Amino acid sequence: MNKKKEIYIHIDADAFFASVEQCLHRELKGKPVVAGRDGSIGVALSYEAKALGVKRALPIHIIREEFPEVQMVASDYYMYRIFSNRMLNIIGKYIPDIARKSIDECSACITTLVNSFDEAKNLATELQNELQLKLDCSFSFGISSSALLAKMASGMNKPHGITILNPENTENYYSLPIERVPGLGKRLCERVRGLGVHTVGQFLVEYPRIARNFSITVTDIYNQLQGFPSTRILLNEPQKSMNRSRSFKVTTNHEEVFGQVTLNLEHLTRKLRNQNLCGTTLYISLRRTDRSSVGSKLKLPRKMRDFNVLLEYARIIFDECRKSGEAYRYVSVTISGLHEQSIIQTDIFGNVEQDKHYEKVLTAVDYLNDKFGKPLVVHASSMITPKKLGTHRNPNTHPITEVYPFLPGESVYKRLRYPYLGRIS
Repeated sequence: MNKKKEIYIHIDADAFFASVEQCLHRELKGKPVVAGRDGSIGVALSYEAKALGVKRALPIHIIREEFPEVQMVASDYYMYRIFSNRMLNIIGKYIPDIARKSIDECSACITTLVNSFDEAKNLATELQNELQLKLDCSFSFGISSSALLAKMASGMNKPHGITILNPENTENYYSLPIERVPGLGKRLCERVRGLGVHTVGQFLVEYPRIARNFSITVTDIYNQLQGFPSTRILLNEPQKSMNRSRSFKVTTNHEEVFGQVTLNLEHLTRKLRNQNLCGTTLYISLRRTDRSSVGSKLKLPRKMRDFNVLLEYARIIFDECRKSGEAYRYVSVTISGLHEQSIIQTDIFGNVEQDKHYEKVLTAVDYLNDKFGKPLVVHASSMITPKKLGTHRNPNTHPITEVYPFLPGESVYKRLRYPYLGRIS
């Protein structure tokens, strides 16, 4: 009896951030849109903006100069998260075991839900239509017998496409450049090209020679490109790290920069408490005005999430990285080596017990901030921060409000969670 071949589906939103902006601001429908902030880069482009030749990661001032017809909107990550959560809720009604891959994409093994690629396509079509109806955003779907091929397929017919990659019909993807293979990465692709391998087909043929020069990651990619399931766990992989990054107006005031470090660290430790996790390594990175970065990491003496202790270590790393008189525009804080709080061992000095007592105070602070929808109680050092990047709209040429007028009870930190409920037929 032949074993049933596994079937995977990958769902990827089309120009997600820009689509959300066009949904929230109906006057932007069909117009070129770029989301970002002053002093920063374009983080999201609508398909209309791409058609004009706008490239992602172009500095905002260049976009404004070279493409004056583009509608500039201030990125609203709060709303992007809301739409992302709604996306998962809708998909979850069709596919229970869905795995979020990023804010705008997810994937799943649907072998138990369908018996063939044709049935998988019918499922994708129904789901695609419901997502379009309820979110007013388009999504592209990839279907194949491995998660990697499904992800590759999802990007082949954007926007609003459904693509099936059958490993038995190799001409559909063997001619693709290796840069299209998920998981290889830019540096790895450069090394592979250095071996004279430029396409997916060549990668598969030359695999024995490639494998001698690379890690087990390449082996997993090789297997999946042939349509075999990944040897890695698809669902519920333990989280390895948490990161919080923020840009701000260029400043040489290093206490303001450290204030942003403090804010980032407060956010991360709160997430650690909510998810009952602790970390073992702290990393801080600062970005200069020329976009170069300097960073350093510190191995913590024990697994922890105590904000006060982590802040002391953050100051050590920060002082090590910063250079007197140097201007910065971006801060990134990462806590890695995550472990569950319940499996942390006690120590002979009583530090863990002390952390537990202080955590009761932080839990009370979390409750107050959640109740009132904004950070009422914060660490003193986080009250001195750099100026935020503002909206880059010119009100004379782009008369679009930065956010919707607030409803009664709403604030910047507490907003209506369902801004779009679908079209009425």
